[in-house]
Amino acid sequence: MSLLAPLFLAGLAALVVPILIHLTQRTKKEPVPFPSLMFLRRVPFKTTRRQKIRNWLLFLLRSAAIVILVMAFARPWMRNSLVGTATLDRAREVVVLLDRSYSMAHGERWDRAVEAARDVAAGLGPDDRASLVLFSDRAEIAYQPLDDPAGLMSAINRARRGAGTTRFAPALQLAEQILEESEYARREAILISDFQRAGWSAEEEALLPEGARLVPVDVGDRETANRAVTEVAIDRGQSGSRERVSVLARIANFGTEVANDLEVSLDLDGQRIDSRTVDVEAGGTTVVRFQPFTPPQREALGTVGISEDELPMDDAFRFLLSPGQTLSALILEHPNAPVGESLYLERALGIGSDPVHTVSRRSSTRLDPSHLQGRDVVVVNDAPLPRGTAGRLLREFVLGGGGLLVTLGQRSTANSWPTEFTDLLRGTVGTVVDRLDDRGTTLSVTDFDHPLLELFRTPRSGDFSRARFFRYRRLNQTGDSEWDVLARFDDGEIALAEARVGEGRVVVLTSGLTNSWNDFPVQPVFLPFLHQLTKHLAGYAPGRTWFAAGEVVDLDVFPDMESSGVRSGVVASSGDYRELVVESPSGTRSVRNTGEDSRYLTLEEQGVYRVRLLDDEAGPSEIVAVNVSSAESDLATIDPEELASAVTVSGSSSGSTSFSATLTPEERERRQGLWWYLLVAALLVLVAETVLSNRIQHAAR
Repeated sequence: MSLLAPLFLAGLAALVVPILIHLTQRTKKEPVPFPSLMFLRRVPFKTTRRQKIRNWLLFLLRSAAIVILVMAFARPWMRNSLVGTATLDRAREVVVLLDRSYSMAHGERWDRAVEAARDVAAGLGPDDRASLVLFSDRAEIAYQPLDDPAGLMSAINRARRGAGTTRFAPALQLAEQILEESEYARREAILISDFQRAGWSAEEEALLPEGARLVPVDVGDRETANRAVTEVAIDRGQSGSRERVSVLARIANFGTEVANDLEVSLDLDGQRIDSRTVDVEAGGTTVVRFQPFTPPQREALGTVGISEDELPMDDAFRFLLSPGQTLSALILEHPNAPVGESLYLERALGIGSDPVHTVSRRSSTRLDPSHLQGRDVVVVNDAPLPRGTAGRLLREFVLGGGGLLVTLGQRSTANSWPTEFTDLLRGTVGTVVDRLDDRGTTLSVTDFDHPLLELFRTPRSGDFSRARFFRYRRLNQTGDSEWDVLARFDDGEIALAEARVGEGRVVVLTSGLTNSWNDFPVQPVFLPFLHQLTKHLAGYAPGRTWFAAGEVVDLDVFPDMESSGVRSGVVASSGDYRELVVESPSGTRSVRNTGEDSRYLTLEEQGVYRVRLLDDEAGPSEIVAVNVSSAESDLATIDPEELASAVTVSGSSSGSTSFSATLTPEERERRQGLWWYLLVAALLVLVAETVLSNRIQHAAR
């Protein structure tokens, strides 16, 4: 036996205390009354009284309590402990990793996986300990490691497939944690999966502890053919006054043979809209465009499906089809502007289809209240800002949440911005900069992280440097709050700037859009930039038509659902808490409060979630369409032994390394826990001492 803290043995000096107590203890005699001593003769004499321990049992109990407490604080541990050593060397710590990703729905894979897990549970020895980890793109412990094979079997029987994708790393990291904390010598993780190649990367950080091994159990098939609907897009357009919609679907063939005569259908609220037959090359994709149709004036659930194969979960793609939104823009021109002054601007906006843009023009001096009603964006195209009542209306429009775009050209002067717009346009119009002699300058974006420009961050998404600017005006900043400069010319002058004003936004472009001061309107990047600009100014955010399984939805962003059946379309404020009922695709219901953490809903199932107010069963409901990720549709596999060798320490696959030999003294003492037993023994001794002491005192009386 060894001691972790031998210095505590100095506490044995406390044994002096019970010795002193017992040696100095006097036995009190009862006094004998005597009438008088006056007639007695005093005779001096000497007497000697021996001091000795009278109650040996009591003395031994007190001494034993001190010795046991001192030993407990010294933290003893056994080098060759007989306490649990045989069990630890013989028993196993087993972690069953059960793949529940949706590829396990292929054929009979899931049934084989569950049966393999049951075989592991049935093969556990009486001293073995096992836990169950279910994983897909995330991992969770479904059964804590306990010495109860029956409990493990019950957890396996309760396991269900999910809609997530395969990722081995989270499950292996969880197994690493469990095995690292185990005191058993034989430690192993049993991985039951179809071993999809997409689920593992060589850069993953997962390594089982030294001495542990990974046992792969492959329940996949040699057959990896699969077809899937991987993506759906909605193309909106106008036919006269009616909106027309075309649905496009991408079909992928992950097999090695051509998929001939594959039927692809489009349903809307359960009604067949169109169907097509296509051929898809082996390992290829094709896009199917269904015939255009007029969408209903309400939210509808659409489904694109293909002929069912061995993996049916990716054979249908659900999405929401809502009535198209319209973005309305008003262009204000200079009273003396020639015909075609806003030609590029008007035609570029008119091409917009997502959302559809409606555009109208008028003179900046002839603006009245009716012209601003229903508008999302006002463009002041090289014109003076309106004054008087019209100017006040435009100012209120911006402060209330409208968007204002101002372009500065040859007709813009310092007098173009009236004093009543000082808080909106924090600056003054400066002089013209002429760059004709050096064949113009280029525009350099300074903030690709801005929502207006992040679309053009990636290569080949739009090249602003190809546009040449021959003239532009200086923008002189004033006031405490400066412009947010988004782009500059090569001389450092501002090219594009934004300011937040009240609830709205103001953007200034310091060069005109008439193709006389620059060639920006004829560049390919102009059209997507202008559409992105108007959507940004209008605060337009397209609604999600579908979500991927595993995503988290904030229920507080849903529009208010009024009991009258009319939705206001206003996002609930932080103080507007609502109790909602969420029904999952499997039919389970839960109550959520948008003022609590329960407002965050994890979309764990594939299909349609429905959300409604708790106290309004007949009222409207929100629909959330959830699809599985196409990353799981590719059933190509990885060699299980390759994965096993990547996550185990070299030479540890057998798991025969003596675990107890690698433990430090601190780990041995902590695992043996002898000091707890000593504390209990000390407590029992003190209880016995108390009982015995009381009896001795009663007997003395």
